[in-house]
Amino acid sequence: MRSVNKTRYAILGMLLEGSRTGYEIKSLVGRSTVYFWRESDSTIYPMLKVLAKEGKVLSEIAYVGKKKKEIFSITKEGREEFKAWLRSPTGSEIPRNEFLLKLFFITDRKEMMWLFQERLEKAEKTYKEYKAIEERLEALDDSSHKAIRLKALRYGIAQLELEIKWLNKEILEYAHYAIYNRDKCNSRSNLGNLERC
Repeated sequence: MRSVNKTRYAILGMLLEGSRTGYEIKSLVGRSTVYFWRESDSTIYPMLKVLAKEGKVLSEIAYVGKKKKEIFSITKEGREEFKAWLRSPTGSEIPRNEFLLKLFFITDRKEMMWLFQERLEKAEKTYKEYKAIEERLEALDDSSHKAIRLKALRYGIAQLELEIKWLNKEILEYAHYAIYNRDKCNSRSNLGNLERC
């Protein structure tokens, strides 16, 4: 089966609630899906041209003062394609994770702990950001969009909680290992053992 560029669905989804310029789509991605799905100028604008050519979005030129803006809106065909994608099986994905790539190749325990500490700091920072977003969402008026987006957000929060718990456990285990080795080394020194610790 031919692989489909999923950027098209990210853009169609961003247009479901109203017409937007390419810049507005990029800004919306940066405020919403950026934590799990990123798009950039180099992917958004070419795909908008493709979708317009296919008749999935409609392009209109508007002027704000002397400034020209190209505004895109989703067509009936675009909505139908988007709905068909939502109902289709979700494809298998192998995420690129630099943390795991480094962990796979590390052989030194101290380097591993530095990696874990760095990852923990980032995970805790992101967790705080997610919780702040959750607080803002909860303050909005109730709607189906709010409820569903809270579920998506809480999926990410649950993943981070699990990762933070795992990292803390690994860091604690290393601390116990380091203390054991230090005591063992001191014991050997007291016995006049010249073996390296």
